[in-house]
Amino acid sequence: MSNTPIIMGTGRIELDYFNSTIGQFTYRYQIRTDGIKFIHPKTQNLISAFELVEQQLANEPFGLKQSSYAKLNLFLFSLENYFSVDLIHEADQVILIVTHLDPFGPGIDPVFKDLSLTFVESKSEDTTTLTVNGQVTLNLFNNEIILQAKFSPDVGLQFNYEQANNRGLLPLNNIGTLELSRLSVSQPALETLSPQVLFTFDEDSGNTIFDGAIDMNPPINLTIEDESVVSRLTGGLTVNPKASSLIASAPIQKGTVNPITRLVEACQETDELTIEAWVKPANTTQEGPARIVTLSRNTSRRNFTLGQGMWGDSPSDVYDVRIQTSSTNSNGIPSTTTPAETLTTELTHVVVTRKNSGEVRIYVNGVQCIEQIVEGNFAKWEVGRYRLALANELTGRRPWAGDYYYIAIYNQALDEHQIAAKYAPEVTTEGTLTLGDGFGVMANQRIKTRLDYHLGKGTLSAKMDTAVDIGSQFHFNSLNLEWRKSFDELGWQLTGQGQVSLTILGQVLDFSSRPEQKIE
Repeated sequence: MSNTPIIMGTGRIELDYFNSTIGQFTYRYQIRTDGIKFIHPKTQNLISAFELVEQQLANEPFGLKQSSYAKLNLFLFSLENYFSVDLIHEADQVILIVTHLDPFGPGIDPVFKDLSLTFVESKSEDTTTLTVNGQVTLNLFNNEIILQAKFSPDVGLQFNYEQANNRGLLPLNNIGTLELSRLSVSQPALETLSPQVLFTFDEDSGNTIFDGAIDMNPPINLTIEDESVVSRLTGGLTVNPKASSLIASAPIQKGTVNPITRLVEACQETDELTIEAWVKPANTTQEGPARIVTLSRNTSRRNFTLGQGMWGDSPSDVYDVRIQTSSTNSNGIPSTTTPAETLTTELTHVVVTRKNSGEVRIYVNGVQCIEQIVEGNFAKWEVGRYRLALANELTGRRPWAGDYYYIAIYNQALDEHQIAAKYAPEVTTEGTLTLGDGFGVMANQRIKTRLDYHLGKGTLSAKMDTAVDIGSQFHFNSLNLEWRKSFDELGWQLTGQGQVSLTILGQVLDFSSRPEQKIE
């Protein structure tokens, strides 16, 4: 397991001193498994919570301005609806309180509400410890369940079901009833996710977008060369660039090392790549492709690019990815492109992965949209005059307009499980399911069941080891079913996807079902 701390959230606090003679101070911060860390606004150095107290908070009464906020990595789908934050310090404690009472959730499914979290960093002699308490309410099958926060340095933040705070029997429309024994909301395998580059766009002013990746030096900061084309959001950045506007890493200077060198070398070591972005395109008509994220030199030489649209008569409501390998040209052609109408003007989680075995995949909101084999390695990747840039090509003429909330670049290919959990947390339930009358011979049977709720797809999958005898020579061994959430009075509907294992006259028979494919 990696020793690199896990970032559980980021944000910004704006101190409001009650003594008006003291200047205003704004601090970006990271909530990490090794404590709450603040970034000094002048030096950009990372300081501990207790260093913040010593430098700014110890001797003057203060509050936080309403523009202060928190973003939790467990709930990044709520980036447009930031969480409120408060800060308190006591003798040996710094307390960060995060709240959000309104319903929130991925897409049109606001399954969470009443979030209240308290992060407490305590100091004893030369050591500090972080504890977390609080809760969130989950609407599961139209049942409100209060979940308690749990924190550990190994897995970060999660929420768990406690029977004392909830009723144990849940009615499930069109399914039956579920007697809960365990429920968790979590983001698994975080210890393997150490980005090489991380932009969370928590700056409130200035022309620099700071790289917040942990233990990565030198940082690959970006400079906004024309501030007139950007405006600050709460935890984001709106870009409406001109043809020549540029947001990019530092140009190479004689006698200096290009800051992108470490990113290029890290990806060449693995021949793998992940580009993760939370963005909101301004429209569905941009083309070129318009550059969302690019590591390149000009319009024909690049290491990789995530863009919008194609060119000419090709669709512009698509994501297009170019990755240079030893089997492509220097422009990363052939590219990998999602189907038409994949790109919308909603806040979107788009992830590109490239494995060293050649598979390039693009995921939108946790769901894979396209896979293509791009053979070769990254040996041809260049540093030279290459730079990392947002919202345009290095030489201009490929501008992209929209909102940025989060960009992370990894030198490993995240898997489908990790990507789905990065879009929305896993909701895993265990208990005893009693099937309803619609299940024929299985009706009213009590079955130990694991239910996985995929928030991105809106599906619920059940794995049941039934071992139910229907007759002397006929019994069920296991039953796997899948339902899709319906946003009307119908509740949950079977998708037609499933498997069943039967034993008939001593012979084990396995059957599977897939939804019928529509023929256009």
